[in-house]
Amino acid sequence: MTKTGGRTRSWHHRLGRAAPYGAVMAAGAWLYRVAGQFAFERDPGRIGPDVWPKLILILMMASAFWGFCAAVTTRDPLDGATAALDDEVVFPPEIHPSFVWIGIAATFVYLLALPDLGFLSATALYAALLIRLGQYRNLPHILILGPALSLFFVFLFMRVVYVALPIGIGPFGRLSLAAMAAMGVH
Repeated sequence: MTKTGGRTRSWHHRLGRAAPYGAVMAAGAWLYRVAGQFAFERDPGRIGPDVWPKLILILMMASAFWGFCAAVTTRDPLDGATAALDDEVVFPPEIHPSFVWIGIAATFVYLLALPDLGFLSATALYAALLIRLGQYRNLPHILILGPALSLFFVFLFMRVVYVALPIGIGPFGRLSLAAMAAMGVH
């Protein structure tokens, strides 16, 4: 327990910050168990429908574990502060809830646009928008990262996972087919 400027912080406070991460880990463990109970006929040489949910849940639990550890081990900005900090003003990080709502709305628009724009084009635009909403401001990087992420996911889903993706219509369909041909996807 530390005491600074009349404020007392303890492990209670740190565990309170870590609780949501613990809840995500617990939910992930339960969902992993549920995914292990999928009834399906095993086909030699092919992965089952339980593999991808389990992989995503493992990544989710690992991220939550990382957040849990950071919340427990990271001190508050006011913890351990010295008397010299009394003259300094400490500002919390700027939070923009409107960006979260824009991201949620963009997700719905993305899902509605998938059939017409196709996965390649819609994902490139969606990824670029999310990068920008994350307050990354380097436009040339955004214009490279959006399409690069989209191409990566097309390759991953079509060449590794063998999932058919929406191609799109008109010029978007032609662009998707050209990109797929360049990657050797048939």
